[in-house]
Amino acid sequence: MIAAWVGGEMALVRWDDKYLVGNPDVDHDHRTLFAMINEFHEAFQESKKRGELIVILRRLVDYSERHFQREEAIMSAAGYPALDEHHAAHEKLFETIFELNDKLESDPAPLDRQTIAFLRTWLSDHVIAQDLKLGAFLREKNGQKLESKPES
Repeated sequence: MIAAWVGGEMALVRWDDKYLVGNPDVDHDHRTLFAMINEFHEAFQESKKRGELIVILRRLVDYSERHFQREEAIMSAAGYPALDEHHAAHEKLFETIFELNDKLESDPAPLDRQTIAFLRTWLSDHVIAQDLKLGAFLREKNGQKLESKPES
């Protein structure tokens, strides 16, 4: 699925409770990141000026950096064994979105669909591949029963 109708508008990525990690701060950050990606996509679809796209993407880059720091602090405090691997994944993601931002600021060529496709997949793929493992670890550490979530 490339996009979904959310709140009467076409969204590039759609939040789903399957992305819940179980930590309120991390889950709030993830919802915010989904919303920011959709804001960028909407501006792109509406052919907003490059300057507006740059402002939105810069906010996404800045928020991503703060989110990664918060998430890694939670991992460190909990003694998460895959912290180094997760940090490396964050570094790679941050480097890629930072490069996208630099490209948007310096390259007069219009954005291509590949950029939009990356934005569509990077967050949801990372949450599923990496962050849900953190959620399972935190629940297990806190003695909470690990239950499978119903399909949405």
